[in-house]
Amino acid sequence: MRLLSIDSVKENMQIARNIYAADGNVLLGEGMALTRGYIERLKDLGISSVYIVDHLTGDIEVDELVTIQTRIDATKAVKETMNGIRKGLGLDGDKVCKSVDKLMDELVANRNIIYNLVDIRAMNDYNFGHSIAVCILSLLAGIFAGFGYRKLKELGVGAILHDIGKVFISEKILNKKDKLSPEEYQEIQKHTILGYEFLRKNNQISAVSAHVAWQHHEHFDGSGYPRGLKGNEIHEFARIVAVADVFDALSTDRIYRKRFFPHEVVEYIRDKGKELFDPDFTRILLERIAPFPIGATVLLNTGEKAVVMKVTKDMPSRPLVKVIIDKDGVINQQPVDLDLKKDLTKYIIEELKDEESVTGL
Repeated sequence: MRLLSIDSVKENMQIARNIYAADGNVLLGEGMALTRGYIERLKDLGISSVYIVDHLTGDIEVDELVTIQTRIDATKAVKETMNGIRKGLGLDGDKVCKSVDKLMDELVANRNIIYNLVDIRAMNDYNFGHSIAVCILSLLAGIFAGFGYRKLKELGVGAILHDIGKVFISEKILNKKDKLSPEEYQEIQKHTILGYEFLRKNNQISAVSAHVAWQHHEHFDGSGYPRGLKGNEIHEFARIVAVADVFDALSTDRIYRKRFFPHEVVEYIRDKGKELFDPDFTRILLERIAPFPIGATVLLNTGEKAVVMKVTKDMPSRPLVKVIIDKDGVINQQPVDLDLKKDLTKYIIEELKDEESVTGL
């Protein structure tokens, strides 16, 4: 199995894992052969990457922090909640809290699994899938920060609803492909205040959870909005969600830009950690993120090309890989397993992009 950019896939390649819509329906099922029509449809939906059957690497098990079904159920709950608010039906706090409970249970049970920054979702489902990914990352940080059940629950609810204020912003502005005008950018910034004002009126949502919606765009150095808070003036839940929000946003295709690769996201967060984000929570999350996700094709310092097979929590940047192309560019018909934790003379330089990652398929 190989993880490929949608721009790299070819006709007749087989899907290795189901691709789902936000409502849980299967867009393309495992084992289906790609046609030109399917590929164009996936592009139209904004699907940025897919898992493809690869006989050189064989089956690869992707350890999941959260099961696909739980993620689908939570995404549906968020979608129904946001759509209900748009229709004036109010917030179903019970539905949201049940979703957070399920996510918490699985994350605590699977806490030793490293998070792979690959969530195959349609672009028009971005806001729903983004809310779930931010909740997962935030809860993961909270677990390893030593939070108890009540704090985790309040953190999770705040994280899953952090962007709820966007339901009150014009979709024309939210989905604009061109650069926003200063007036439009100011309008989008209002989602923090609008979200907080909405949540604080709901007796099913705690005040600290509501503060996440208000403060998740504040920066540790005081350069954020809406109030320019800095350091510990920002609630710790919002400081966590601020990092998680950027992690997921940068790793996902948007209307106005292409996604960053996970190792690029990690590098950005590490570089900006002391300025924009709480350094302690940043460190906790960096220790739980796989810079090179399972199934990714990577370039080694030796010039060899390999596929990531397994990532472990003690050294996530040094995974087990399978070398599929040797340093001379020759395909290994019997790929060689290489544990980068043991062979310290070799390391990953980068994840390969587009046509470079198709070599050997």
